[in-house]
Amino acid sequence: MTTPLEAIEGLWLAQAMRHSLWLYPTVETLHLWGIGLLFGSVVLMDLRVLGLAKEIDFTSLSRFAVPLSITGFCVAMITGLLMFTTHASEFVGMRLFVIKMILITLLLTNAIALRAQSVANGEHSGFVKLQALISIIGWASVIGAGRWLAYT
Repeated sequence: MTTPLEAIEGLWLAQAMRHSLWLYPTVETLHLWGIGLLFGSVVLMDLRVLGLAKEIDFTSLSRFAVPLSITGFCVAMITGLLMFTTHASEFVGMRLFVIKMILITLLLTNAIALRAQSVANGEHSGFVKLQALISIIGWASVIGAGRWLAYT
């Protein structure tokens, strides 16, 4: 009997990614571009919340950066799922992968809360600034965990 993870690994796309010389590296490259777009725009917003570049209007920066963050996240999520299909059984068994997924979930929750509080307030409280700092450290940790997965 096939397990759900084996079924995922048996999908034609997972097989194609596993056996194609170019498909997996192309998807991985797109994943990195998505991460770059996500992290770059998140860091800009979080640094502004932390009080840097006060001359830049927060609302204008938000209108520019938030769609970039969402786009970067969607690209990273789709490509990450594609890469997951090739080694689903292996990834699910890795503590680092599970930690990475939990961190992403917590950081998305934090981003939604931070966005709601930052839009509601022109001034950023100490708690909101702490959330921004956690966001930067957290997303950097997700990137690090993703890199380490290749070597653990």
